[in-house]
Amino acid sequence: MKSKPLNIAIVGCGTAGPAAAILLARQGHHISLYERAPQCEPVGAGFLLQPSGMSVLEEIGILPPIIAHGSRVERLHVLNANGSDLLNLQYKEIGPDLFGLGLHRPILLHFLLESLAQEKVPVHWDHEVTAASYHSDGWQLNFAKQSPTKKIDLLLVCDGARSPLRRQLLPKDPNRGYPWGAHWFIGQNKEAFPPHELHQIVNGTRQLAGFLATGRQINSTEDLTSLFWSIRLDQDKELRSQPLSQWKERITRLAPRSEPFLSQITDWSQILTARYGDVHLRKPSLNGNLLFLGDAAHAMSPQLGQGVNLALRDASCLARTLRDYPLPTALNHYTRQRRFQLSYYTYATRALTPFFQSNADWMTLPRHFAFRLAQNLSPARKLMTRSMAGLISE
Repeated sequence: MKSKPLNIAIVGCGTAGPAAAILLARQGHHISLYERAPQCEPVGAGFLLQPSGMSVLEEIGILPPIIAHGSRVERLHVLNANGSDLLNLQYKEIGPDLFGLGLHRPILLHFLLESLAQEKVPVHWDHEVTAASYHSDGWQLNFAKQSPTKKIDLLLVCDGARSPLRRQLLPKDPNRGYPWGAHWFIGQNKEAFPPHELHQIVNGTRQLAGFLATGRQINSTEDLTSLFWSIRLDQDKELRSQPLSQWKERITRLAPRSEPFLSQITDWSQILTARYGDVHLRKPSLNGNLLFLGDAAHAMSPQLGQGVNLALRDASCLARTLRDYPLPTALNHYTRQRRFQLSYYTYATRALTPFFQSNADWMTLPRHFAFRLAQNLSPARKLMTRSMAGLISE
């Protein structure tokens, strides 16, 4: 039984929110999207768009221009500090036409917003939600500056890993977070790194440098690369109090070829800090008419690079279930359909992260033997590559 047209409010204009808004508007639902940022601004580090996420962008109809602005990535190449291979996973092994796409987050948002405009979905910027309350006729949102909303049949919470609404609505915030994060910077490649791979170098579990070709910005022809440098978050302030040259020296000691790339960094203000959430809601819905999507429901460390891709899959799955079932049955079907994939990536990420970002140096040797063994066993290598591509359970 198809769902009747609903009044749907979406909180958060990151990835899951706009994607869900587009797909649900096409089904005839009445959508309002609220974002606390005053306006759309080009912020966010580069990320790796996987085949799983690309299929949703193809469904939306914006994949070709996004591919045109990204960098085709054909493999994940992880090196030990001594230059030996730790991992070499190639997309072509699981499909001749499969690849990853290095991309800037503002590029994805730009084309999602264009599609929202075509569907005539209003985006209400500068709308900070202070509370959500449930009444007999639906949900109501209160804002810091504006008047409350009227009846909401379905509320989608897509406001990120540190979701204010999730903290309000759930008795205990499930975000455990990670003590480790990353410094990141976007700049010209300077011919320092291969243009078609995610290139990483590790030294034990305390040092990790990643370099990802991430394509070009809107109205630019300049190809850029994103740097990620692992840090303990409680040391961020201390690191920033030191001369920038010391920070660069640590990276070039591990990755000597990065020196021309790092020459573009002349001030600490160019380096931003990424913090990782750790959220897994076993039941992402409330009252049969509220659903958490994206990082608000399942934030994780970026070791498997699945955040954006899982958010896009959430939006597509929700659209399918609302197309086929009425509330609240649709949300029950959504939860069942998403359970395996989300659980797989949550627990795989939790298990994998300490092997690359932790104080547990003893994990270095087991990591080396486990990954070298898996690299040389075709079934294990293909499983790792499918996991990287976001294709587990699909």
